[in-house]
Amino acid sequence: MKTISRILIVVLMFGLLQIQPAYAASFKDVSSDNTLSTEIDYLVEKGIIKGYPNGTFKPNDYVTRAQVAVMITRALGLKTTNVKNPKYQDVPTSHVYYKEIAATQNAGIFDATKKFNPNGTLSRADMAIVLQRAFKLTGKSPYYFTDVTEKTPGYKEILAVANNNISRGYQDGSFKPKMPLTRAHFSAFVARAMTLSKPNLLKDPAYQYSYAYYSPEDGRRYTLNYQYSHNDNKNDVWSIANMTNNKQFQDELLYYDGFVYAQAIAQDYSSHYDFYIGLPLRIGVIVHEDDEGPVNGNRITVQTTNGTVRAGGVNYKNVAILEERFKYIDVVKTYYFVDGIGLVKELHDGEVVFELLKRTAN
Repeated sequence: MKTISRILIVVLMFGLLQIQPAYAASFKDVSSDNTLSTEIDYLVEKGIIKGYPNGTFKPNDYVTRAQVAVMITRALGLKTTNVKNPKYQDVPTSHVYYKEIAATQNAGIFDATKKFNPNGTLSRADMAIVLQRAFKLTGKSPYYFTDVTEKTPGYKEILAVANNNISRGYQDGSFKPKMPLTRAHFSAFVARAMTLSKPNLLKDPAYQYSYAYYSPEDGRRYTLNYQYSHNDNKNDVWSIANMTNNKQFQDELLYYDGFVYAQAIAQDYSSHYDFYIGLPLRIGVIVHEDDEGPVNGNRITVQTTNGTVRAGGVNYKNVAILEERFKYIDVVKTYYFVDGIGLVKELHDGEVVFELLKRTAN
């Protein structure tokens, strides 16, 4: 009888470990419109985080240092065999997360100290230190936070996190370095660090681009030829030739400086960019509709920085897929960018509007 009971317990435990939600939206306490759901989805799909047996994620609970060690171990694929004992007084070899805690300490992510405090919280400054060490983040450009100075513990690491768009702080200009992190926020920061990408989203001036274009305004389809014209001391100017009929299309303006990408239609009366994003890219919401700036009222979410798409009969890999939603317009736009090539496809409410047919060397 005892043997049967043990078998049942093992089966039940195995089932709980294997059954995990496929998407953040399937957690009872994480809605699909949560601004961090993209990042949570990503970690769930990668097997880095799991919910609780009752179907919850507990996004607002503070993440513990032990949980951080587990997530970082899985994210980096650290080996948990033959780990060197860090000899934390409060983490015996019998601790449920001993191997992960030891692995992260062995990797230099956590310091060698007398105690680890596995059930303790992690502050936002601690988060910056952990992520900088784990993912070798670089970036020293000044980034002003009202509550961060050179004397703030983790100052350099906070700069690295901010320079990589992993965390930009709060709307009041603060970073809140001492604030403890929730499970949702730390999950988001890890997912962003894992998906960092700094692609060149510009079209290549050495090529002419031929696009199939469906105009939502007149319901017609055109073949458009894009030819690099010149740089106006700020933007790359591309002239557009309509190969279908004589309908005129205004020049396209593309801006890129390594930290910002933007695109617009050339207009004498306006310098407004229709699409404006900061770089490097990482998954999740990168522009919020309540943000101030050139795209106020829009929400731009990076769905992936390593996706795939087929356009013009070509299968592209390492595709950055961005979704744009509007506060005042009922339409969803999806952009597919390839590093060194630029836009290869664009959809409006699931319908293809732009599709790269071919590139021809000049």
